[in-house]
Amino acid sequence: MAVLCVLGGDADRSGPQLQTSITLAKKLGTSVDGLLAMPDPANTAMYFVSAEAVMAGASGVSAVADAQKKVREAFDEEFESNVSNAGSWLQAALKHETGHVQSLVANHAILSDATVFPREAARSGHALNPVFEYALMEERLPAILAASSGKLEGPAVIAWDASPRAMRAVRAHLPLLQSLEHAVIAHNPEKSGEFGGTPEVTSPEALAEWLHEQRVTTKIETFDGKISKGLLDIASAHKAGLIVMGAYGHSRIGQMLFGGTSRAVMGSDDGPALALAH
Repeated sequence: MAVLCVLGGDADRSGPQLQTSITLAKKLGTSVDGLLAMPDPANTAMYFVSAEAVMAGASGVSAVADAQKKVREAFDEEFESNVSNAGSWLQAALKHETGHVQSLVANHAILSDATVFPREAARSGHALNPVFEYALMEERLPAILAASSGKLEGPAVIAWDASPRAMRAVRAHLPLLQSLEHAVIAHNPEKSGEFGGTPEVTSPEALAEWLHEQRVTTKIETFDGKISKGLLDIASAHKAGLIVMGAYGHSRIGQMLFGGTSRAVMGSDDGPALALAH
């Protein structure tokens, strides 16, 4: 088991993700596995029946392979630099794999202590956006979006609405919550009762009691108005390094669509790390 750092996109922007992964590994007492998964170059070019098109296809495969090699070299350099700067305590390895990227990442994530994506992976157009959405929404695997600063300090903020998604997020990321030792349960009373359930189990007080049994001290804070703003304001006030929340969304014609609150919190440029579950 290890912290899985799913690499992709721009290697020059991978620093915050690598730093978040390394900090997680230290808090959880484990290692870091970097994963750079890429599609098979042979599957990225189109082949037609004419001789000219076949030649163009072969040239395309070669061009894709050369481009992938440069990407690997760039990520190798960034990975090695960040690992070296962390110190001798850290055990880390970077794996290069080729194939169906979504499946490769999901297979590794299932057996990981935590799976970290770059912050930008939540945005359409990023190379890892389809992979992030597939792992989180289709495979229902917990995922962490790196802090934009790369830091993971202070308490965690738990976005609590008593929904099954929020419950799964807390349970899936419990080891991380335990390592941070303190959590602020952020609760909007206007949303209470939307998901039903027994208050003795689903209330913020019930969550606080359960977390206390798991060696996590808590404080309950209520807020009103827009959910995303309330969560980010509470995180800022407590200098929280992490927000734990359920991710809302659904699949429509094969496209992942996140709800407004999920999009707003994930799209925050200067926000803390996000520990998500669907």
